Parts: sequence; C-alpha cells; structure tokens
Amino acid sequence: MPLRIALACLLVAGGVIHFAMVPAHAGESLVDGLTFAAAGWIQLILAVALVVRPSRRLLGITIVTSLVFVAAWALSRVVGLPYGAHKGIVEPVSSVDLLTVACEVGATVLAVVALRRPRLGATWSDSTLVMASILPLIVLIGVTSVVTSPSATNHAHGGVAAGGHSHLAAGGDDLGLSTLTNGHVHAHAADVVLDQQTQVQLNKQLAQTSQLAVAYPTVAAAEAAGYHRAGPFTPGLGAHYMPPATSVIAPGATDEAGLSSPMLIYDGMEPDSLLAGYMYLAYQQTEPAGFAGPNDHWHFHTNVCITVSANGSIDAPLGADAANVDQSVCDRYGGRLIDNTGYMLHVWTVPGYESSNGLFSDLNPAIKCPDGTYHHIELTDLGMADTTCLS
Repeated sequence: MPLRIALACLLVAGGVIHFAMVPAHAGESLVDGLTFAAAGWIQLILAVALVVRPSRRLLGITIVTSLVFVAAWALSRVVGLPYGAHKGIVEPVSSVDLLTVACEVGATVLAVVALRRPRLGATWSDSTLVMASILPLIVLIGVTSVVTSPSATNHAHGGVAAGGHSHLAAGGDDLGLSTLTNGHVHAHAADVVLDQQTQVQLNKQLAQTSQLAVAYPTVAAAEAAGYHRAGPFTPGLGAHYMPPATSVIAPGATDEAGLSSPMLIYDGMEPDSLLAGYMYLAYQQTEPAGFAGPNDHWHFHTNVCITVSANGSIDAPLGADAANVDQSVCDRYGGRLIDNTGYMLHVWTVPGYESSNGLFSDLNPAIKCPDGTYHHIELTDLGMADTTCLS
C-alpha cells in the first residue's frame, strides 16, 4: 500500500502540472492544449485507479505512459515536436519541465518495483508510515513552488513575431505585443544551451558591452559623446543612437573594433532615458557568423527611405519593408531609398532590460510605450514623428 500511495502521489503531481500548463499552451495551439489536458487526465485517472483497484495491468500502463511522456519531452528539447504550434522548434529546459519529468521517471521506477516485488511495503512499519505521510507533502510543496514560478507563468511561446514568450496581462490582453514586427528574421528558435568552450568565447565577446553601459548610461551621455538618434522610438525596439563613426562586424568574424562600437538602444529619447541594449551591423549579402554559438538571430530591412537632418539624426518617414515605396516617393521627403539595410543584430545584456525572448532577440518586451503598452501606429503613417507609440 505505501508503495502505491507514493506512486499515486507522483502521478498526481505530473497531472497537476500538465493541467496548469493547459491555458498557456491552448492559447497558442488547440492541439497543444488538448495534449497537455489528455496527459493530465491520464495521470490522475491512473493515480486513483492504482489506489482503489490496483492491478499488474495498471502498473504496466503506468510504465508505458510515463515513458512515452518522458520521450515526448526529450524529443521537444532535442529536435522539436513533429506537430503543434512549435513544430520542429527546440524548446528550452525549465524547472517546470524538470519536475514533471522527475515525477514521471519516479513513477516508472516505482511501478517497475511494484511489478517485480508486489509484496514490498505490504506492512506498515513506523518508518514507512513517516515516509508515506511526508512524501505527499514534499510533492505538494514542489508542485506549488514550480507551478507558481516565473518559468511556469512565462512558459508559453506564441503570439510574438520574434518567436519568444507571450506576455499576457490580466484577461489575456497582451497590450499589443503580438502586433510588433521587425523586418526579415533569418531564424529565431528558442536559445540553446552552449557548451563550456563556446560560452566562454561568447562571454568574452559580450564583455565589450559592459564598458559601454558604464560610459553611456543615458541618452544625455551618448549625445555628449557625439551619438545621434537614427529613427523613431518604437516599443519592443527602443530608440537607436548611432556612434560618430559606425563600425560594422566583418564577414564571419566579430572583431574588437566592431564589438566596441555598436549602435546604442535607449528606452526613450529624453536626456535621462536609460540604456537598454545594443545593435550590431554587418553590410553583406549573407548572414554573418557573428557571435559564438547559434543563438544570434540576425534580421534586415528592405525598401527604406532615409532622411538625414542637419544635426545628423536619421529618420525613416515611410517605415521599412514597404513594397509600394520607390525613390520618387522618397524624394517628397528629401530622402534616399535604400534597397537593403544589411544585417542587424540586437544584444540585450543591460541589467534590467534582459529580453525574455532571448539574448539576441529582434524584439524586447521589456521596452514599452510610456503608458506601459505596445500599442503603436504603423510606420507608413509615421511621417516625421519621433515615436511610433499610439499614446
């Protein structure tokens, strides 16, 4: 009996976590939501059945289903699932996943033990009674702490052009985040964990940005050093400030000169607006090798009308990537049409502005309009305004 109670506790824990994840996944894909709900029901039904009417057949079903769930999780973290909203996308590992898999592995082990030694634990010794009373409490605490953790509340991945996590406010309103776009993105799956050697190389490259954070913490500091704004402030993107002499990343490499002189991204255009991130440029026809590892996701823009003011600031009065813009239209604004901007990469290493979509995501949900939303006007309606925020 104690063995079956322990087994039931693990099954209930896995089922509760699966149920807790249903709303987030159903919001992205009905198939994903139904899959999580089905897994939860299977585990809860097995838990009740094993306590009320145990049998060797139920133990066998428990072993098979638990192994199937573990295999499905492993597949999603190695090559991506073959169906659903994230078909072929490798998902990141979180504490929610790890606890669920631990429960399923534990259930498999206990079910195998129960099959091989059915009389094990048949009598209730004092130590067995203590363990039988403590195990449900441990499982309850573990499930509660994990389900209420940030990795659970941000576990869904849909609704954002960058392919990152959803950020829903109360009532399911994402405050306009899902309407943001940013050019042509080559690829943006979830970030993968790097091996130690690659991580050390990446850390060395990113160390260049810490010096910039100290030197240019605000717009005022950047402008005093000769930086000038390039384009409007946009939620998810911020305001980009170009250095006096713009450096680019050489093809296939990240040299020190290019790494130390990116465009600076600020969370606003006021003198005291804070530094939020960086943007690197690579003027070439193919996506650069860029930073160490596979997580840097480069993007580019096409058909951009550029105007330059007397103080050197750059604006795009007609937006970007618009098919109906040609030089004759750009002439009305005294600008020059650029067919292709070259490859761009955002880097979010500034403390407080880390992007939940990933270190190199093209959009950063931490950057919002003054009213705390992402509601914006279309770039083609921007004219000479310096912000796209609707507010």
